Amino acid sequence: MCRFIAVVAKERFEPAPYIDELEKMAKTGLHAEHGDGWGLWLKSGEDEYIHKETVPIWSRKTKNFPCANILFAHARKRGKGAKIALENTHPFLSKGAVFMHNGLINISHEESCGETDSESLFMNIVHRGLWNVLCDIEKYEFVSINSVLYMDGKIYVIRYARREEDYYSIYIRREKERVIISTEGGGELIKNKSVVVIDEELHVEEFPFCPDMFR
Repeated sequence: MCRFIAVVAKERFEPAPYIDELEKMAKTGLHAEHGDGWGLWLKSGEDEYIHKETVPIWSRKTKNFPCANILFAHARKRGKGAKIALENTHPFLSKGAVFMHNGLINISHEESCGETDSESLFMNIVHRGLWNVLCDIEKYEFVSINSVLYMDGKIYVIRYARREEDYYSIYIRREKERVIISTEGGGELIKNKSVVVIDEELHVEEFPFCPDMFR
């Protein structure tokens, strides 16, 4: 169970206000505290920056981060069996894709480096394709697959919670030529069982969760 925020913008922005927003969610939001490590990924043109810590986000040692066009930031609340460790800290990166997740799912993948179900879900997406995984998702036991994925220049926001929909929420809002996705906060609540796709021009499309349509 986790909290996350993602931002995509046409112009580079200062990430600090959004990291502070995530800190507030993690420390005082729903099901707080989310203090089992935190991480962020920043992208500006061809440049990328990844940073992870095993301390709570409100105790972070690094405060200053470069401006970027895309931000993924995640505060972790560990599940059973996956220790507090950098390899278990989101976001996860592989083959040019980036991923963070809030939920629980019984899934595995032999190329996972850490112990989390989140990374295993991501590795299945990387190796099998997003739509192929979504088409098969009903065969897995899960509480939520709520997640944000960067792949092939687009942002994919997946919301599907089988229970506790008030906690497993995702909101989307616009400000200053930016699109912000967050687990808590202002904006429009993404419908459960939906996939939102955001392209480089910040066009936003929302699809009902009918995976067979993507075959």
